[in-house]
Amino acid sequence: MTDPSSALACPAIGLHLLTGPNGAGKSWAARALAARVPGAELLSAESQQAFYEAELANDDSDFQGEDGQACGTTVQQVLGDAGRQHPLFAAFGLAALWERGYRLLSTGEARKVLLLRALLQTPSLVILDDPFDGLDVSACGELSRALVDIGQHLAVMVVGGFQPEQLPFAHQAIASVVVIERRELAFRGTFEAWCRHRVAATRARLAPPVDLGSYYEPLPADQPLIQLVRGRVQYGEQVVFEDLDVTVMPGQHTLIEGPNGSGKSTLIEMFTGDHPQAYSNNLHLFGRRRGSGETVWDIKQNVGIVSARLHRDYRVEGSVEDVLVSGLFDSIGVYRQREPSERARALAWLDWLELGVLPSASFRALSFGQQRLLLIARAAIKVPPLVVMDEPTAGLDADNRARALDLVASLCTQKKSTVLFVTHRADERAFWQRHIGGARLTLG
Repeated sequence: MTDPSSALACPAIGLHLLTGPNGAGKSWAARALAARVPGAELLSAESQQAFYEAELANDDSDFQGEDGQACGTTVQQVLGDAGRQHPLFAAFGLAALWERGYRLLSTGEARKVLLLRALLQTPSLVILDDPFDGLDVSACGELSRALVDIGQHLAVMVVGGFQPEQLPFAHQAIASVVVIERRELAFRGTFEAWCRHRVAATRARLAPPVDLGSYYEPLPADQPLIQLVRGRVQYGEQVVFEDLDVTVMPGQHTLIEGPNGSGKSTLIEMFTGDHPQAYSNNLHLFGRRRGSGETVWDIKQNVGIVSARLHRDYRVEGSVEDVLVSGLFDSIGVYRQREPSERARALAWLDWLELGVLPSASFRALSFGQQRLLLIARAAIKVPPLVVMDEPTAGLDADNRARALDLVASLCTQKKSTVLFVTHRADERAFWQRHIGGARLTLG
């Protein structure tokens, strides 16, 4: 087996792509290259996770904001005056976040902050692993233009599961393309040569095992799953949203849209019992007023969720099977004896994913995309009344993105669950309109 990282030297000034399917070894090769090139800066989901965990470890303050959450390091402290003077500061709209604690940022906002922080280090090479995931349309446009501009003065390598027909920038701006498959260097050359090399390998996918049925009794069909009246969330002086009315009935599948920072993930956390400001709102979940004596587990047993926050917080050691079974118990990790039927259900969902890994494989040893696929299956494994998918396809290649959308369509078509789906991607909005046609909620 050829070690692709050893074949990757620091590229020349310009914009370069490193691509391949999920689990091929792209991120592994990118980390190895960053470690070998002096002055290289790497921004990835893993480095963003590491920065977040360092924030948790370093924050020994008991100070709590008005929302009941620790503020930690602010954006101002992360970026400093040099960050405020950088052209991307205004392009990314970071002025409104200047006093905000880093840990209170949305996934997309945090990605922008850390990207700018990396560029401020005057690196010899910038490696960006899936930098567009979690960014809204406007921010993606700003980032793609910025990368083209930066590539005129600096070596930039962008890592992701790219397709020639779906690139975030014009192919004329791409200096070279590297393809990795099964941790081997499969191709290196120009964009035009890549198009000739690439063979679209389409194959039939297994149907998701939604027909295994729900793990809990269904809720009354005439009772709203969610009812929020004049909802309001505020961090300090900044109002995220206000006077927001939302009602979701069983079977009312809903697409949630809006720019970074508009409150999409905050709203989702209110609906799943994870946001402290839910108690100060007129919010009913599954027929009960929030704060009327119900436990968070009373809520979570009716919900399956996949989100960037869940992925970030799923930090316990455990196997692939543990992750899937934990979706039945609404826990991070498994802390009770599992039944044979529970293991059988987990293995059926693992077969659907076609990851090619054993149930005993370590979750944390998998690639980011493979981990995200497992968390998608975890969200649906109990086929609950409400399935919440907050940008679920982040980090997935084209084939596995289609697999995730197969699951969305199956859940909606079989009417076993009601789906809330958050996305920034135009192709996923088109999928929703074409195959689901449900309600749309636009924030911001």
